[in-house]
Amino acid sequence: MLCRVLWLLMLLGSPAATDEPGQPPIEDFTLVQISDMHINPHLARTGQPGPLRGAATVKWICGEVARGAAATPFGADCPPPAFALATGDVTEYGVIDDTWDLFERAFEPLPCPLYVLPGNHDNTWVAMYAIMRQRHGGENYSFDQFGCHFACICSASPQEPVPTLDARTRTWLKRDLAGVPAGAPVFLALHHPPKGSEFAPAEYDTLIDLLRDYNVVLMLYGHGHDVEHRNMDGIDGVMGGSTFGKNAGYGLIGVRDGRLLVHYRYHKAPKGLDVAADGSAWQPVLDKPLPRAAPARLFHIAEPGGRVGTPVFRKPFGLALALAPGHEPGDLAETHARIDGTEIELRRLSAAARPTFRAELDQLTPGYHLLSVRVKLADGASDLRTQVFMTEDAADRCPAQMVFEAAVKAGPVIVNDRLYVALTSGVVAAFARDSGEKLWQYGTGGEILGTPAWSGELLVFGSGDGKVYALDDSGRLRWSFNAGLPVYGVPLIDGDSVYLGDNGGRMHALSLTDGKPRWTYARADYSVECQAHIWGDLLVFGAWDGFLYALDRTTGELRWKTPGPKSSEGKAARYYAPADCGPVALGDTLFVCDRGYLLATYDRAGKLGRRLDTGTSAIAAGPTGRYLYCRTLDNRVCKLNAAGEKLWETAVPAGRFPIPPTCDEDSVYVCSNTGLLSVLAATDGRVRSTYQVTPGFYVMAPVAVADDGWCYVAGMDGTVTALRAAQ
Repeated sequence: MLCRVLWLLMLLGSPAATDEPGQPPIEDFTLVQISDMHINPHLARTGQPGPLRGAATVKWICGEVARGAAATPFGADCPPPAFALATGDVTEYGVIDDTWDLFERAFEPLPCPLYVLPGNHDNTWVAMYAIMRQRHGGENYSFDQFGCHFACICSASPQEPVPTLDARTRTWLKRDLAGVPAGAPVFLALHHPPKGSEFAPAEYDTLIDLLRDYNVVLMLYGHGHDVEHRNMDGIDGVMGGSTFGKNAGYGLIGVRDGRLLVHYRYHKAPKGLDVAADGSAWQPVLDKPLPRAAPARLFHIAEPGGRVGTPVFRKPFGLALALAPGHEPGDLAETHARIDGTEIELRRLSAAARPTFRAELDQLTPGYHLLSVRVKLADGASDLRTQVFMTEDAADRCPAQMVFEAAVKAGPVIVNDRLYVALTSGVVAAFARDSGEKLWQYGTGGEILGTPAWSGELLVFGSGDGKVYALDDSGRLRWSFNAGLPVYGVPLIDGDSVYLGDNGGRMHALSLTDGKPRWTYARADYSVECQAHIWGDLLVFGAWDGFLYALDRTTGELRWKTPGPKSSEGKAARYYAPADCGPVALGDTLFVCDRGYLLATYDRAGKLGRRLDTGTSAIAAGPTGRYLYCRTLDNRVCKLNAAGEKLWETAVPAGRFPIPPTCDEDSVYVCSNTGLLSVLAATDGRVRSTYQVTPGFYVMAPVAVADDGWCYVAGMDGTVTALRAAQ
């Protein structure tokens, strides 16, 4: 493996009263924000759908928008709403069968265009990327109107409930904002409040650092079903309520006479507000002058590293700031620095042209970290900058890192001297492991989320464009199979057959030779994304309907169907399904964990046995098939024997993501939610080494390990890091 620090590969109304000279005029306008409709899923087999959640409010919203200016509090001559924006959680459980049609029909009376964004409820179980491509050209899109720029970005992770602003979204946003005229007001819409505990630690500060270069006048978001305004490091944001519950209603955003106005209208007025004749009420949320220029950047980080590359920190920690022209060191009132979200104590050394600081730090984990610096001037102005850096001992270990313009949720695949990487942009690429040279790439029409499988001759994977692909080692397409629905399942190759599931709940058995279907099981009620498991003559897998399935592996005939561990308890059938981490058989015992984080055993007849451990998020068999390795929600890694007895347990960052540990004869590799790789001894769980592969961005892909001791870890920040992890 080539030893170098960075391995950089980039894949592929009426005019307002006042305007600044040279800027286009801003027209008065209004738009409607609706959010969090949570339309219940409707399966094709169940006949007519039941009542729509919040149906009365949805009908009322469409009618009020049709009334135009008469339904706004901004004045009789204010323009009627030009468009509506739905900020996510359109559905309760994804777009299975005709669920999306229910949404479209419900808002058909709306007399203006309706723009939509995915929320976590839309993307976790039956993701809606295909619908976003059909409706808006992709999950991230923008448009210009009234002299303003409207950017809509996807914060909902692919097939995972926690939010991410992943590399694909960030790359798109950077390019989109770079094309906005200087000073043009920017409205940014997303589902999740950017400043929230669900995001990875590095997400918020790096987003704000990006946005502060532009005139972002308002962020619109949902998720919390509340009505609120908050200021996030100088950028205003509003949450858009819901169409049901105590805050049922809609938001109205307007620009009038150079002011930005936000009001929320409740369908049924809460206490304390003036009630209209129809029982509704308006609540003011925000009123401010519409900014016509981006806030001035006050400084940049001169040491360490400046603005280019990944600098190396050496002790003692040194920080130097380069203030923007027009500012003197004496203007600096406050300086705060955080590393990976933890405040560090700074000691100021100089008040010269470049304010410099020192800090004594405890030992940082080798790897990549995020520095965030906030300054405040004596006049009250403030700014935030971020810088990714590498520790000195990390550089000594010579990691190699590839950086892509899309996220990597699928695990990297190692075949001899090659590395295969599948991206959420729909590209699969092959690289030489020793040099990082790109050998070839192949593009599909949709996101690739499941780790590809290598047969010895073919690389097989599914895509969000509804197809399964098989490529040879030269990148040539050998065959494809059109499933007709997004294929996010992780393929399993057994002999001359390929097994994988799709977003319609079907399991397909294909010929490895030519991709022709051998059988299709139709179907589980919701999507199938986990890798199936061969258990004698059975093919076993879980689905997002809460059930575990066992099929005859030769014919596809259903042998048995039974609820998963948590789904067996009360009404927890769907949300806590055994669906995103595949089952594992050790002898006559099948081990299953689910999104209720419950590990349990089943016998060959599908009968639930013992509930072994709460908090289990993912499992994997050891290379000999005699042991089970588990990662847990509460940061443990465990080794069990075939009887379910715990042989060792080690406290190490692991987390909630359903990523199976990677095991070889000597070591167990586990990467935490936020990018800390731990290598444990397989015999006793002793920690051999740790390494921070991302500076606090999420890792949702399994670790890939080569026979020569190199391992590869992919992140949602678009990085793939290669290093010798075990020392």
